Amino acid sequence: MRVRSALLTFSIALLVASTALPSFAATPAMEACSAKWADLKTAGKTKGQTWPEYWSKCSKAFAATEQAQPEKATSKKAPEKSAKTAAVDEGDASGSGEQKKACDDKWGTYKARSGAHGWHDYFQFMAKCM
Repeated sequence: MRVRSALLTFSIALLVASTALPSFAATPAMEACSAKWADLKTAGKTKGQTWPEYWSKCSKAFAATEQAQPEKATSKKAPEKSAKTAAVDEGDASGSGEQKKACDDKWGTYKARSGAHGWHDYFQFMAKCM
């Protein structure tokens, strides 16, 4: 019963976050990976994996697939501006301090706008931001 309630709460929070923060779901990788993650969560097939772990693997796979098939991506729609690649080199943490500061600034405005509070909301926000 607790698992169902937790899954329902998570699903609602994910839905609210995706409608309240459209800039985070703006990339094709985020949209595709979020849809796959929701399907896995609904089916109970996450195998103990967390969203940040899944996002790391999914975004890298998505980027590799898109690089291998560029004609498929351009046939749908042309990008308006040069997009930052979804894959992140986790071995290079030199810019992580600046990135965290930028996310902290975004957290302050998001918190004021949405009324989010507490460590749980903060970590969910930071996982999406970084």
